[in-house]
Amino acid sequence: MSTSTPAAHWTRLPRRRLSRRSLLGASARAGVGVVGLALVGCSDDEPEPQERQQQAMSQQDEPPEPPEVQEQSSQQQSQTTEQQAAQAMPPSGPLQGGIIRSWLPTERHDRWDPHRSRFRHTQAAHSLMYNRLIRPAAASSGDLEADLCALPELPDQTTYVFTVDPGAVFWDHEPANGRAFTAEDIRWNIERQQTAVDASGLPDPHFFRRNAYDRTASAETTSDQSITLTTAEPDAAYLASVHASPFAWMTSPEAAEQFGDAWRDDPSDVFLNSGTGPYTPLLYNGFELTLARSGNWWRDDSAWAEGVTFTSGDANNIVSLYGAAAVDRADYPLSNESVEALREQYPDHPTYELPLAAPVELLLPLSADPESPLADPRILRAVGIAIDRPRLIERLYSGHARASGPLPWYLDGWALSGQALAAHPGYHSDRDADLAEIAQLLSAAGATAGSVPLPLVVADIFEGFFPGSGEALRAMIADGTGLEVELENRPFAESIDQLRSGERFCFLGWGAVPQGADPTDDWRRTLRTDGDGHWSDDASAELDALIDDMSTTFDLAARQQLAHQVQELLLSGDAHQWRIPLLNGIQLGLHQPWLHPDPRLFDYAWSTDHLSTSWLDTSLDTYPTGRELPPPEEETS
Repeated sequence: MSTSTPAAHWTRLPRRRLSRRSLLGASARAGVGVVGLALVGCSDDEPEPQERQQQAMSQQDEPPEPPEVQEQSSQQQSQTTEQQAAQAMPPSGPLQGGIIRSWLPTERHDRWDPHRSRFRHTQAAHSLMYNRLIRPAAASSGDLEADLCALPELPDQTTYVFTVDPGAVFWDHEPANGRAFTAEDIRWNIERQQTAVDASGLPDPHFFRRNAYDRTASAETTSDQSITLTTAEPDAAYLASVHASPFAWMTSPEAAEQFGDAWRDDPSDVFLNSGTGPYTPLLYNGFELTLARSGNWWRDDSAWAEGVTFTSGDANNIVSLYGAAAVDRADYPLSNESVEALREQYPDHPTYELPLAAPVELLLPLSADPESPLADPRILRAVGIAIDRPRLIERLYSGHARASGPLPWYLDGWALSGQALAAHPGYHSDRDADLAEIAQLLSAAGATAGSVPLPLVVADIFEGFFPGSGEALRAMIADGTGLEVELENRPFAESIDQLRSGERFCFLGWGAVPQGADPTDDWRRTLRTDGDGHWSDDASAELDALIDDMSTTFDLAARQQLAHQVQELLLSGDAHQWRIPLLNGIQLGLHQPWLHPDPRLFDYAWSTDHLSTSWLDTSLDTYPTGRELPPPEEETS
C-alpha cells in the first residue's frame, strides 16, 4: 500500500496476521481448492503451425508407450483439464482473502469510546470492530437476528432472557487478551451506560444513550452465558431501539479501566478499542484507517476479506481513486452525474442504487402566538399540499428521488405503499384537486392573498448544495397558496436552535437519519402529546392511542399496521405534525468487478458492518496485485 504520509505518522500495534498458509487452509475449509487461488497464464512459447506439424510427424515414428504410462498420462491430462475448467469458472461462493478499500471521511470521527461516540463515520468503523447483542437482519425492515447472543426468549412482555454465543471472545491482545465474552460483560456494559460517569466518577454527558439504556429495569446474570433483562412495562421497541441500535456496542471492562478518559478525549489513537468484532485496528493516520481480520474471529460465515482500508480526503478525488482501483465503490458523496459518467466509462462494472437516508423536509411548527400565520394548522396543511413534489424531485435530484410520506418509502413494511400515498393531497397527480383543497383551507382560516406574510428559512448548507432551492420552494408555495413568502438563508444549527427556542418560521433542510426502521420511539417523542420532542400545543387523543398501542404490540406485522394508521391520520389532516417529509434522494453507485458485496450493504444507513460479509474475487486479472496489509511492527523493526 502506498501513501504520501510519512511512515512515522502511522500508529502500529503487533497483531496475529493470517499467513499465506493459514489463508490457503481457510480457503480449503471453505470448500475452495488451493488451485483456485492460482492464476492461469498463457505461454509465449506456443509452437507455430509448421512446428506443430513436424512434432506430430516425429511422434508418429516413435514407439507406443506402455499401457501403464498411457494410463498415467491420461490421468494427468484429465487432472489438468479439470483444473483449467475450475480456474475458468467464476467462484460460486465467498472466498477468503484480499483487502477491501472504501472511501470514508475518517478524519471526521468523534471518539473511539464505543459508548460515547455518535458520529456516523465513527459508527462505520466501530461496526467492523464490535458486536451487539442482536442486530438488524435488514436495516430497512425491522427484522432482527442473532449477534453476540441468540434472539432472546420472552417469558412475558417485560422479560428478556439472552444466551451468549459459546464461541464469542474478545480480541486476542491487550487488554482483554482473547478471553470469552460473558453475561457479566453484558451487565457491565448496560450499567456503564446507565451510570454515565467519567473516570473520576463525575457525570459525563457524552453517554448519549443513557436514556435508552435506562429502559432496562434490571439485569441479572444466571450463568456465564445467560442474563435476564427486564423492563418496567411492556416495551415493544425495546430490542430494536436499545440492543440492536446502531451504537449498541459491547466492549470490555478492562478497556474502561486501562484507557480511562483518554478513550473519550484522544481521537487519534485507534488502539483505544477493545471489541469482539471481525476486524481489529492496524493503522490510522487521520487520512487512512486500516483494519485487519481478527486472529481469533469466532465466526466462519463472515470476515472474508483479510482487511478493510478506509481512505479519506477530498471527495472530488473519488473518481480518480476509483479509476486507479484505489477504492472498490463509487457512490456517496459523489453526485449522480459523476457516477453516471463513471458508469459510461466502465460499462461492465456492476451498478446499484441506494436511498439517501436523510430526508428533505419542511419543519412547520405550530404556534401559540395568535398573530403568527403559523398559528392555524389549516395554513400549515395548505403549505404542505402546495409543494409540488415531482417538480422538487426533478429540481433537486434530476429525478433520482421518490416522494416520502410520514415515513420514507424505503422502510419496507412500515411506510405506506406508493398507491396508498397517492390517495392523499400533495401526493396524487391531480394538481387541480390539490389547488382546490388549498383554497378551501385558506378560506376557512380567513387567509387572503397578501394578508399573511409567511417566513421561509432555508439552511445555508442546503442552499449551498442545491443553489436556488430556496427560491424554487418559495415560488411553489406562493403560486399554490397566493400567500406572501419571505425567503431567508440562515446557518443550519442556528435555525434549529431558534425553532426550539420558540421562533416561528417554515424551515427547509435535511432531516435526521432514522436509526432504525421502527418509528415507535421517534413518534412517542415527537408526535405524542407529552413527548419531549413535541413542538406543539396541538393534541390528538386518537394519535396518542395509536402510538401507545404500537408501544405495547410485540407482533411486528401488527405494529406495522398501526404505523400505517398513524400515517393515514397525519396525511388526512385529522392530526397535525410539525415535520413534513417531502422526499428522499436516490444515490447511484457502481463497484469494481472483483467486489461481491452483501446486498444489505446498500440497505440505507448504518450498514457498513456488511463489509464483513462481502468478499473479493482476487483471482480476477484486474484485481490490484499491490494490495497488501502493512506488516506488523515486529516485521519492520
